[in-house]
Amino acid sequence: MAESSLWAMPIARSPIDFDGPHQVVDGWEVSTRTSDSALTIADESHLTKVVIRVTDGHSLAGALPPTGRAVRVAATLQVGSGPNEWYLFAAGETPDSLVAELEFECVGAFASWVDITHGRALMRITGVDAPRLLASHCAVNLADSVTPNGSAFRTSIAGVNADFIRDDREGVLSYLVHCERSSGQYLFGVLVDAGVEYRIDPVGIAR
Repeated sequence: MAESSLWAMPIARSPIDFDGPHQVVDGWEVSTRTSDSALTIADESHLTKVVIRVTDGHSLAGALPPTGRAVRVAATLQVGSGPNEWYLFAAGETPDSLVAELEFECVGAFASWVDITHGRALMRITGVDAPRLLASHCAVNLADSVTPNGSAFRTSIAGVNADFIRDDREGVLSYLVHCERSSGQYLFGVLVDAGVEYRIDPVGIAR
């Protein structure tokens, strides 16, 4: 990830805003706030995001994760978000580079991809209390036996339709929550408020 100078003008800003130091990284104004709290919520809206959709019978369906699963391929997180639909997330990449190794041509079937980087908010909740926090506003069973690491599902949380991906970090429970940009600040605030009893703390990107 290439860093710009601290005084460089950003070309993009996250829909999520909270107090603390900020820096311009890859053209984005991002928070660099740190915390030693056991439960954190991070804004990762600066990640490059692509959605891929195909028609039945396309070969990409066999090359990407099945619906409900997420896998990491090098630095890219590939998410089977629904039937014939996938999200790709990565830091410091261009949308074109995320799909460069995928074969979109397939006889008798159609595929398309769209850059949704600036149209979606992305946040990460990390810590052993993350399932209890999310359960306060989400009806999905977050037990390991039901939604283990690598699970992906779409549901409503606090009245917002969102995609969830369990993506543990170094053995610590961690969930990505992905929603429309217009709902990002609201949902972030709801989760921070709900996490007060667990001493949740907002943080910025990992340095």
